[in-house]
Amino acid sequence: MVLILLVSLYKLCRFFAMSGAERLVVPECVSQAGSWAGGGSSRERREVSPGVNTDVRAALDRILPALHQAIARAKQAAGPAELRRAIAEVFQLVEEAWGMPTLGRDVAKVLCDVIRLEGGLDLLLNLLYTAELETKCQAGKLLEQILVAENRDRIARIGLGVILNLAKERDVPQLAQSVSGILEHMFKHTEETCFQLISDGGLDAILYWCRWTDPIVLRHCAMALANCAMYGGQANQRLMIEKRTAEWLFPLVFSRDDELIRLHACLAITVLATNKEIEKEVERSGTLALVEPFIASLDPEQFACEMLGSSDNSQGRTADDLQRLVPLLDSSRLEAQCIAAFYLCTEAAIKTRQKKTKIFSETGATQSLKRVVCYSTSSTTSSLAKKVLRMIGEEVPRRILPTVPNWKPCEVQTWLQQIGFNKYCQSFLDHQVDGDILLRLTEEELQEDLGMDSSITRKRFFRELTELKTFANYSTCDRSNLADWLGGIDPRFRQYTYNLLTCGINRNFLHRVTEQQLQEDCHINTGFHRVRILTAAREMLHSPITLQTASNGTDVFISYRRSTGSQLASLLKVHLQLHGFSVFIDVEKLEAGKFEDKLIQSVMSARNFVLVLSPNALDKCMGDPECKDWVHKEIVTALNSGKNIIPVTDHFEWPDPETLPKDMRAVLKFNGIKWSHEYQEATIDKIIRFLQGRSSRDSSAGSENGLDCLSSPGQT
Repeated sequence: MVLILLVSLYKLCRFFAMSGAERLVVPECVSQAGSWAGGGSSRERREVSPGVNTDVRAALDRILPALHQAIARAKQAAGPAELRRAIAEVFQLVEEAWGMPTLGRDVAKVLCDVIRLEGGLDLLLNLLYTAELETKCQAGKLLEQILVAENRDRIARIGLGVILNLAKERDVPQLAQSVSGILEHMFKHTEETCFQLISDGGLDAILYWCRWTDPIVLRHCAMALANCAMYGGQANQRLMIEKRTAEWLFPLVFSRDDELIRLHACLAITVLATNKEIEKEVERSGTLALVEPFIASLDPEQFACEMLGSSDNSQGRTADDLQRLVPLLDSSRLEAQCIAAFYLCTEAAIKTRQKKTKIFSETGATQSLKRVVCYSTSSTTSSLAKKVLRMIGEEVPRRILPTVPNWKPCEVQTWLQQIGFNKYCQSFLDHQVDGDILLRLTEEELQEDLGMDSSITRKRFFRELTELKTFANYSTCDRSNLADWLGGIDPRFRQYTYNLLTCGINRNFLHRVTEQQLQEDCHINTGFHRVRILTAAREMLHSPITLQTASNGTDVFISYRRSTGSQLASLLKVHLQLHGFSVFIDVEKLEAGKFEDKLIQSVMSARNFVLVLSPNALDKCMGDPECKDWVHKEIVTALNSGKNIIPVTDHFEWPDPETLPKDMRAVLKFNGIKWSHEYQEATIDKIIRFLQGRSSRDSSAGSENGLDCLSSPGQT
């Protein structure tokens, strides 16, 4: 025992001597080697609470004795090999608990608490601080599995420096999987913890790993960014944008290898987009445009089955997690509504099997889902919301026709029944209240003419009416698109559209209106709302109008084979954008009939043509004399337009020129640049040299992969 203590102290001293100046300070309770080396714990072992479920108690009675023994063996281990075996035993018990149907979360929660209370959590932190690489990896793997809320609290208090120091060792693949997983959990702790993680390099490490190809690391990265966006608050969301998170989410959403990666990355980008202060920066990244097409391609029930088969996701999400999705459902952004509805649909499938569907009403998701069904203009989102309501046994409301100004009295009656005001249907019918009158109702008319005497009832009614005004479609009477302009200032301001229109005010006239007129004639009673509307109107009047013409074009068009080149193409897009280049990459969002013309125009208007040559990228071009293949068409267009063509090869074998159609053989004359995942920045620098005026036909530019200098085509 003394020998172990001396060895640990020696490692600790050597650790400080080598890199103390670069590493974050770690509390003494973690760095003291002797604090965990003793054979027992000063705390009493935790017994099973008498209030737990009978099945949970039975599972704990079976698992806890083995857990106590494994923890004791870890604390008494005579050497690294014995220590790793004990940690592996604990890991196996925790993993088994998480995988239990229905009971898993409750059982695993107790095990995680026991590990903390018996000193196991502090032991793992110490090992991550002082042990050799193999033991660090084993300890990190277990720590990632036990980060329930109380354990995250403990890490935030005494161990965040340990985790952040490990994150600085970002080029060690063995550590990256567990450290990225730990960061994923810690980003959902508190806003203060998120800020510290961002400030001290945790977010930088996650964004660095976004360029990797390891699916486990990428899953953790996507979820870490989603957690940071959802739990970090608006100030940390601004920091995420400053570190170009929106751009680095693009390759994660664009990836075709793992749908979980794409889903979590979509969640992250949509949460960021709901922050009005950074909305424009998020839109400019191009990542947001990928969300709806991806969600529309998924089957939520099949996705839920895949999640149930994964130990990391089989228990679904907590009530706190689901609570954070409700604001997305209530958002004015269709992408946010869409992904929240999909996420809740997969959770509904999981919670239905666990018989825990009450969680949806407890978190307020049920009412928001019903609102989406009534008002959403997206068929995908509405369909997903209906599925959730059916799965959890809730009544599915009818969709409300959005053209409210054109409603007949019978449609007003349907709306009243749907919002629970059946008592007043006859009164509204007697007065022939149609859509036009409904949108202009005052509280006085509601009370005196329609008999709604209770002030509380009137407040409830106007709450529903405000929501109806906000989501209504005014296109039949709003030729200047005033509704969307008001929504651009604040989504809630769409409620004032009809008031303004009935006063003869459109976007072009709004800057002439006074605040008094907005209050007295248009009945906009909130003073701050009036000021914001008038300020925006005057800014619109004085802001310069910029016209973008097709002749401006983009700096770079990226051509790639979707089956093998998507990941590299998306990485190139991000790298080049971060260096100031405008980039076009098709994301399969164009309508089929317009796809070819749009794509050809994009090639012709771009100044450079980057051709991603991934494995078998040109195979479909062979035997394609009619030029039907998209990559073939893009290459021929680039050649005929005299574009600066830059081939970027990744495990690509150059074909025999005779096997390619004559109209594209000239592409083999251009120097290719070999892509290196390990040295991405150096490769990008070489590509940029080609983009900045030096033709890729010029072999002096530094490429080693062109065919000009070879007697016959060869492998790059």
